[in-house]
Amino acid sequence: MSGGPDSTTHGHSHHYHGGGSLSRRKFFEATAAFTPLALVGSSGADPLLAREADGTPLGVVGKPGSDSTIWKSLRELAARTSVFDTHEHLWHEDVRLAKKVDFFLLFSHYTNDDLISAGMSQQAVTDLQNPMIPLEKRWKDFAPYWPYTRTTGYGRCMLIAARDLYGIEDINEQTYRLLSERISAANRRGLYETVLKQKARIELSVLDDLTTMSGEPLKPDPRFFKIVTRFDYFVNLRKREDLEHIEEVTGVSVHSVADLESALETAMHKRLGEGLAGIKSGLAYERALQYDQVSRSDADRAFSRLFGSAASGLPDPACQKLLGDHMMHKVIQQAAEHHLPFQIHTGMQAGNRNHVSWTNPSHLSDLLNEYQQVRFDLFHGGYPYCGEFVTLAKNLPNVYPDLCWLHIIAPGVAKRLLHELIETVPANKILGFGGDFFHVEGSYAHAQMARAIAAEVLAEKVEQGYLKEEEAPTLLERIICRNGKELFS
Repeated sequence: MSGGPDSTTHGHSHHYHGGGSLSRRKFFEATAAFTPLALVGSSGADPLLAREADGTPLGVVGKPGSDSTIWKSLRELAARTSVFDTHEHLWHEDVRLAKKVDFFLLFSHYTNDDLISAGMSQQAVTDLQNPMIPLEKRWKDFAPYWPYTRTTGYGRCMLIAARDLYGIEDINEQTYRLLSERISAANRRGLYETVLKQKARIELSVLDDLTTMSGEPLKPDPRFFKIVTRFDYFVNLRKREDLEHIEEVTGVSVHSVADLESALETAMHKRLGEGLAGIKSGLAYERALQYDQVSRSDADRAFSRLFGSAASGLPDPACQKLLGDHMMHKVIQQAAEHHLPFQIHTGMQAGNRNHVSWTNPSHLSDLLNEYQQVRFDLFHGGYPYCGEFVTLAKNLPNVYPDLCWLHIIAPGVAKRLLHELIETVPANKILGFGGDFFHVEGSYAHAQMARAIAAEVLAEKVEQGYLKEEEAPTLLERIICRNGKELFS
């Protein structure tokens, strides 16, 4: 890789913003002289692309449609600029290294959903991750569906990962064995440093570690991650076993709503002691995002009907909502007390069967208005409810619109939405990238797609006359790095 970790845009932009001898036009010309985010190894023995990648298009599979000066300059600037990653589910490196991985690792997260959507059976998709089944048999099952899924954002992401990280220009019958060999050979200590730091230039990732979502201890790794965790298990209470789990992980006996609130405080202090950097809620997978203000007396009655001596043990959705709404407010009050950012899943759910209407960010309007002191990081562009998402972010000072996941759900929508956000939302709030992957290959490729989309949007804004040319580099760095850093500082 040309240049070391210290030769990033930040070092050059300091000179640029200092207003010295380097003009804005010359700054763009200078940044265009840098090679793109090249992935270089020393010899053919390096499984992580042991060759120069000069000329590889940033974050796309084909050749970008424009070679104008401003596009070239911004693409080069994006390639050199570190990103702050607002959302990941990455396995910790030791967990990843313990896995037996091959080519089908790339089709274990998100791309597997597209395969099912294209008609592949759930069992056949599950079997792709079974290393006991011969690779050739799995390829034979996979191959009929790959032509249909390679064109989605998920498919594009994997093609970029294969090309940039492993030197495989296309995934096909002639290349999948070699790709498998290279993925397997790369699965060794130092993988995360190489992929996340050196190649992806990800400064830090905000990790929503799903192994901690039910109150398990956090496993911080400050080299790569800031840790957020979920307290949804205090909100989504349905059966007696849910209370027993809370008692087990907190050591607090729970016989009332007051006890439940005390257990929440105990759990929060435990996580803060382990380095908690924020809170995440993924309850849009379980229920609608409407959280009403519920009095203590109503919450007590709901608790009694669900868990008291006369409880029937049968589902009671009305009482579950009352108690859950009350406890969500308590979780947010904890975020306020400890000055923690609060991330909320909005929009499309992962998987193949879901309830999209639950996820409309407009359901959150009352909650967001009520807790103006809490900084809310709203996820995924609210897709497909992008207009509601933008409106909340425009009007509410405490709402930060986050494009995490969206660049691979629908790259065209991410581009359109970023155009809209620049026109509507103050520039210090737009969060331009979150990888949202289990494997680092996906995070790398997604980061490149986000860089490319940010550069493309800003170039178009300059060419349309909406932005002055000198405004673009500052906006680029804010969107893909600084805003996230400041939110989680």
